[in-house]
Amino acid sequence: MTTANPTQQPAKAPNLPPPVGRSLSVRILDEGMHDDLRVIMQTGCDASTAVRQALLILANVYDGAWKRGHYPPGVAPEIVTANIKPYRPVRQPDQGV
Repeated sequence: MTTANPTQQPAKAPNLPPPVGRSLSVRILDEGMHDDLRVIMQTGCDASTAVRQALLILANVYDGAWKRGHYPPGVAPEIVTANIKPYRPVRQPDQGV
């Protein structure tokens, strides 16, 4: 009978998201995470929308870094800054400015 090599690591299953339509549970691990979620929710969105928005932003940054060759695919880029478009309030016709 053959014994497995004790130093051989089992094949790692790929990290895949849940199937489309399945719910995702995120645990609020600490006060910092709670505060981060509260900041995003100050825009008027609910917790699920806040998590979706954060996921979209992070995925776009990762994908852009990989496609531009700044980081190898699968390596999380170090994010040191963000570009933010200047706020321009919407003027209503009755404001007369």
